Amino acid sequence: MFVKFSILSTVAAFFVNYSIFATTENASPPSPPVNRGEAGKKVTVAAICIGTGGDHDEKVKQAIDYLNTAGQNKADIACLPEEFAGFNAEPIPGPTTNAIAKLACQYNMYVICPIREQAGDKQYNTAVLINRKGEVVGSYRKVFVYWGEGLTPSKGGVKIFDTDFGKISILTCFDLNFAELWYEADALDAEIVFWPSAYGGGMPLNAYAMLYHYYIVPVGWGNIIDITGENMKDVIKPKDGMFIATLDLDRTLIHTNFNTEKVAKLLEEPKDEVVQEHYYDMESWYLLKSVKPGVSVRELCKKYEIETLRQYQHRSRRQINEVRETGGII
Repeated sequence: MFVKFSILSTVAAFFVNYSIFATTENASPPSPPVNRGEAGKKVTVAAICIGTGGDHDEKVKQAIDYLNTAGQNKADIACLPEEFAGFNAEPIPGPTTNAIAKLACQYNMYVICPIREQAGDKQYNTAVLINRKGEVVGSYRKVFVYWGEGLTPSKGGVKIFDTDFGKISILTCFDLNFAELWYEADALDAEIVFWPSAYGGGMPLNAYAMLYHYYIVPVGWGNIIDITGENMKDVIKPKDGMFIATLDLDRTLIHTNFNTEKVAKLLEEPKDEVVQEHYYDMESWYLLKSVKPGVSVRELCKKYEIETLRQYQHRSRRQINEVRETGGII
């Protein structure tokens, strides 16, 4: 699985004019997440790294034990590893998703449940999204199946799932090596990408998080990655192979281009509401966060006509490509 590749060269090839099949699915949120009275837009995620494969009944029992811990720690969403309960294919819904759905409902949390799916005469490596009511509300089939898995590669492409806390995507294991998938998750405005896997992944995951400014939750060997590309420090580990962190989906990266005076005004006028968490000098990025409950950096950016870094990149790509097509100049 440790395939060497060049992130930058692959990404560059797709920046100009690339789009794979991609879809948006509404995860039918039954209820809003608990309001903790905190600043920002908080969501608690749990990565349950209990390994791929094994005896089905034993692994489901282990998963239930870990999901109990996730629920007791008020997780909004928990993710299990790739094909965590073995390699016997089953339909959706089926025995594994039904068992896991009970925990989702019990603790009012989303669960990503990766299984080997039987769909007609084909089998897929599929991550199933279960909502807070225990309902199957979506699934992602692995696009780049690993050699020898004996499975059908998905034609469905990258998906975005609208949950009650934000937009998420799921990519699986060998998908790590194909930068176009991670670019597409960015193009679809993913705020968190979950990556159930049979291995650790390492530095490419940090690079994708830094390039595309979304959180990444790897569920292989364990760590949770910030929108800056850094491994998060405020992670609790209540069990061996379990990682829980609270993410703030309102923290916002902004490029200095066209924004220096606007950001200064935003920070000055609503006193003690928003702070500059960090300034990245070489990248020319501001990182802003809310420090007052009820105040949103994203909403203030709209008020002060500030583009987020992602918005700036998306607009620039689109408009410069349009000029290129017409033969104009910038």
